[in-house]
Amino acid sequence: MHKIQVNNLVRSATFFQHAGISIVFVFMPIIAQGVTESIFEIGLIVASFSLAQILSEIYFGRHSDKKGTRLKFIRIGFIGCAVAFGMHYFADDITLLFLVRIAAGIASGIMIPAMIAYAYEVNIDKKRAATVISFHALGWLAGIAAAGIANDLKLIFLISAASFVIGLLFTIRLPNPTQEKN
Repeated sequence: MHKIQVNNLVRSATFFQHAGISIVFVFMPIIAQGVTESIFEIGLIVASFSLAQILSEIYFGRHSDKKGTRLKFIRIGFIGCAVAFGMHYFADDITLLFLVRIAAGIASGIMIPAMIAYAYEVNIDKKRAATVISFHALGWLAGIAAAGIANDLKLIFLISAASFVIGLLFTIRLPNPTQEKN
């Protein structure tokens, strides 16, 4: 498959990946305030995603390196994110919201390191890998804008889940190169 086409598929998947994350991120403090009035608990709910994500990235990033099957981790992450971010729709108490935030952090942490490594590895000349990664920011911009346009605290979860499904569809056409296992 032509490298430009592969880069465009990776860019598109990356765009939808980060749009799906950011659309929820914008309203999370307001949503958390709907289940608790404690500023401390709101902070824990918002921070739980990032903590789960970084721990997941460390674990699954290393696992992805050892297994050498980046696309498997990317696709599992997209599916997990579609489910976890979609489950936010039903999170109407503090316990459930806390659990879905953790699940979303874990699911996104499964795919992000694999996606970055995949973007680098499919670029033999390594010159276009940075342009792929720049689509993270474009996805954040689109997700934040979509959150404002949707202006609905429940609808954003459905848009987020759909964004991950669309991102997953872009990965179906990606080649599955064999990486060297470390």
